[in-house]
Amino acid sequence: MTVAPQDIKWIETRLSETIHEVRQLAETKPSSIFYLRGQRDYVLKRTKRVPLGREFESLQKVYDLWLTQKACLEFRVPKPYLLGPEGQFILMAYIDGETLLAKLIAEEEGVETLFSRAGRGLKQYHDLMTDRMHDGAEDLSEYEYMADTLRQPGGSLMRERLGNFPPETRRVLFKDFTPANVMVSEAGHIYFVDIQEIFYTGSLYYDLARFIDTTKVFSIIKKPARALRGIHHIRRAVQAFLSGYGHEVDHGLLKRMQVIHQKEHVYIKNTVTPMNALVLRTLYTVLK
Repeated sequence: MTVAPQDIKWIETRLSETIHEVRQLAETKPSSIFYLRGQRDYVLKRTKRVPLGREFESLQKVYDLWLTQKACLEFRVPKPYLLGPEGQFILMAYIDGETLLAKLIAEEEGVETLFSRAGRGLKQYHDLMTDRMHDGAEDLSEYEYMADTLRQPGGSLMRERLGNFPPETRRVLFKDFTPANVMVSEAGHIYFVDIQEIFYTGSLYYDLARFIDTTKVFSIIKKPARALRGIHHIRRAVQAFLSGYGHEVDHGLLKRMQVIHQKEHVYIKNTVTPMNALVLRTLYTVLK
C-alpha cells in the first residue's frame, strides 16, 4: 500500500506546505505507516479496515487534555494534524526515536529507568483522563473483543470476576498500553502513541496486565534466544514499571486481571491467525 498522489495533494493544501519525501515505515494487518517530510516531520497511518475517525477523536482529546497539564506530566502525546476526508488516514507528528520494546530487547543501559517513567506516565494518564473523560464512557465488558471473549465457554465466570474489581480502581483506560506503543525520543522524552480508544472504563489493572503480558511475550517473539537468556532483565524492567506506577498496586488483583487479559488476547489472535494464537497461548502457559 502507498500514499495516493491525491492524498498528498490534499495534505499539502491543508498544511500549506510541500511534502518532499514519503517513505514507508511499517506494515501491519490493520494499517500501513509512512514517514512524510515537509516543513516538519510527520507520520501517516493509513487504515486497511474501518475508518479512523474514532481514533483521531481519541488522539485529539488526549492531546488537548495533555496540553493543559503538560508541564507536570511524565509523558507526551504526538500532535494530531489531519484526518483524511474519508477517515482513511491520520497525519500526526513524527517521533524520532525507538519503542520501549526495542530498547528492552537491545538490553540498553538505563532501560529500567525508562520503564519506571512509563509506569509513572500511565498513572498520570489514568488520573488525567478519568478526571476529565469518565462521563459517558462504556464499560470494558462492552468492548468488541472483550464482549466476544466473555461469550466463550467459561465467559460467565470471567464476566463475574471482571465485575468484582474494586470500584476505586476504575479508570478511563488506554486499552492498548504495550511497550511497542511507548516511544522514547532521541531527546529522551516518553511518548504514548497509537492511542485508539478512550471510550472505555475498567479497572486500572487491565492496562497494567496488558503492558506486562505484552512486554514478556513480545520480547520472546521478537528475539527468542536473547529474551530467554535475559528473562531476569525483562522481569526487572516489569518490576520497575510497577514501581513507577506506585505502591498502590495489588499483585493479587493484577494476577487475576492477567488471566482475563490473556484469554482475550488469545481470542483476538485466533480471529486473525489461529497458529499465532496457539503460539501466544503456549507462551502464556510457559510464562505463568
